[in-house]
Amino acid sequence: MTYNKTSEERKWNYWKEQEEKKLRELGMEEEKIQKLRQMDREDFLEERRYREHLGETMQDMDSIKEKDSELFARDVKELLDHIGDKRIYELLKETEHQTLEILLLSTWGYSGREVAKIMGMAEQTIYTKRNRLRKKLKNLSKIE
Repeated sequence: MTYNKTSEERKWNYWKEQEEKKLRELGMEEEKIQKLRQMDREDFLEERRYREHLGETMQDMDSIKEKDSELFARDVKELLDHIGDKRIYELLKETEHQTLEILLLSTWGYSGREVAKIMGMAEQTIYTKRNRLRKKLKNLSKIE
């Protein structure tokens, strides 16, 4: 399923308008409502960038899968074996096993919600662990 920026933007705006309407009814100060909007907007944009990046990554993984005509990796060990960059390999080797399982399920095409159900964890925990790993990888590329 392709991430549709316009549709997601519309959904977010509708959700936000409904939330703000209720907050006003409950007597929340307008300044606080606007601050909350700004924070939610930043979260929304970060999530959108993540989904776009994930979509690109999944396309890359799909092309690899098509070449192999099977799963990219059947388990975490095999996932690590596929890492060609020594620095990335070392970083992943030191990463919590649970986070690597999340990464593996993501390479198989599962959404954050599906991974959460499979692993019996909160969906937000899945996103948090993936975001932390992404930041570590980003920092690793900045060191170059």
